[in-house]
Amino acid sequence: MSIVSTIQTSCRDCYKCVRYCPVKAIRVSMEHAEVIDERCIKDGKCVEICPQKAKKVRTDRQKVQEFLAEESPVVVSLAPSFVAAFPEVKVGQLIAGLKRLGFSEVRETAEGAEWVAYEHALLLQEGREGIITSSCPAINALLYRYYPQHLSYLSPVVSPMVAHARMIKLEKGKTTRVVFIGPCIAKKAEAEEEEVTGEVDAVLTFQELREWFEAEGIDPSSLPEEELSVSSVEWARAFPVEGGLLKTASLDTEILSQEMVVITGVERCQNFLENFEKEKTGFKVIEMMACEGGCIDGPMLKGELSLYQRRQKVIEFTREKLALVETKRKEIALPSLRRDFLPRPILQPEPSEEEIRRILALTGKFSPQDELNCGACGYNSCREKAVAVYQGMAEAEMCMPFMRSRAESFSSFLITVIPNGVVLVDENLRISDVNPAFRRMLGLQGKLVVGKKLGDFVDPSPFVEVLRTKKALVKEVRYPEYNDLFARLSIFYLEKSQLLMGILVDLTREREQQKIMEDIREETLEKTQQVITNQMKVAQEIASLLGETTAETKVLLAKLSRILRGEPVKE
Repeated sequence: MSIVSTIQTSCRDCYKCVRYCPVKAIRVSMEHAEVIDERCIKDGKCVEICPQKAKKVRTDRQKVQEFLAEESPVVVSLAPSFVAAFPEVKVGQLIAGLKRLGFSEVRETAEGAEWVAYEHALLLQEGREGIITSSCPAINALLYRYYPQHLSYLSPVVSPMVAHARMIKLEKGKTTRVVFIGPCIAKKAEAEEEEVTGEVDAVLTFQELREWFEAEGIDPSSLPEEELSVSSVEWARAFPVEGGLLKTASLDTEILSQEMVVITGVERCQNFLENFEKEKTGFKVIEMMACEGGCIDGPMLKGELSLYQRRQKVIEFTREKLALVETKRKEIALPSLRRDFLPRPILQPEPSEEEIRRILALTGKFSPQDELNCGACGYNSCREKAVAVYQGMAEAEMCMPFMRSRAESFSSFLITVIPNGVVLVDENLRISDVNPAFRRMLGLQGKLVVGKKLGDFVDPSPFVEVLRTKKALVKEVRYPEYNDLFARLSIFYLEKSQLLMGILVDLTREREQQKIMEDIREETLEKTQQVITNQMKVAQEIASLLGETTAETKVLLAKLSRILRGEPVKE
């Protein structure tokens, strides 16, 4: 199952996820947005901004519960941003809550982060320069999928999550299960990368943990605190904030540093990588993080605290624990903290100029002046969207201005040519628009109508009734002043535009035909009655000859008379 997927019944064809996805990993098909897993870097932006909550993150809670049902110990690797994710509970209470769920031990991922930072410092000692840090899995995916030409600059070091898992399994045995809990969706994908698969057994987000507590009826704030073991961690608890890795590695974190740079936010990282060969000059370490401000703005770390309050929480906790740590680094057995990153470039066929022009023409764009580049479709330009259409990632009909223009053009054409009169009236009963048929039916050709009061032309009372009730009304009306117009009037309230629409169907000719038919019927009845009267006279004169036949003839003629009147006839 994909890590991020779309709930199709909730997806409302708004293109917001396309607009915000930095790598355009969203394919729109049949008016639904679908996340393409092999293109996605799992930064979680689409999950955050979807107004209909139509983006779903895969949950691994059941998998973890199955681990807890086994005999092997299950250890939590808790991301250092947890103090910002659960500000309403004390650290010890959160630990107690995790123990209630069945975890045998809760450890801080910062233990692994400490050694990851140290490993980056070793790379500098080896003479490496222009190193891009590898602790953010979304940035790693951005590089090996979209900028594989710069992959050699990506630090060949595992992330704190993987480093910690290796450390725990080296210490406690390979059968120990390690479950990472943090603010990041991309960690789920990282745990499944073939270069590190099997190191981390499962990944939960802080949101999943909250939901699990609720499902089990556990309120951590009501639990007695359990002690968090003090480790040799120094500054690694600050890893979630900008410059956290540099600080932990004891590198220059001064804002005016010419050798170190911190870039957060996928778009900023993309801009840097676009001109990397020129931009990297002079930098020794480039710390890149997908989330603005660092992991404290992770997609699964949301709450009442602002970004700056979360940052403060992490820094306060870091300084508080720093006072309890021995400054001398402990000598411990360490696993290898190195890894490879394999390029996985996205194959994106490029259309010819002729093909782009053909696709643009589908939405009425025949010259550069026709290309609005409004971004309503989610792409930065009309040409960029045309390329996406060619690659099967978008639909030509995603052009909002074109579709609106087409709809308005069709609606205008339809209202213009239909034989029924149409009048639009605002809530003050002033005419907003009329079609030619309405003018013709009321003989208003060449007269100023729009903006005038409806009552200046016809009885407005049916419109007043619909305005009051907001319910449609259908009735027959007669306008003697307009050539004795007889019509069926249908009135609707258009809630979105707050207008009343009246539709007049001319029934005058139909009524005239009906009158003619009624006159014919009356004349036929009169003639029939004459026939009956004459027949009776004749019948009386020759009664002796006809006998009972006369009575039968009278009955038959009486039936004919009732039939012509439309009365029921008995057999």
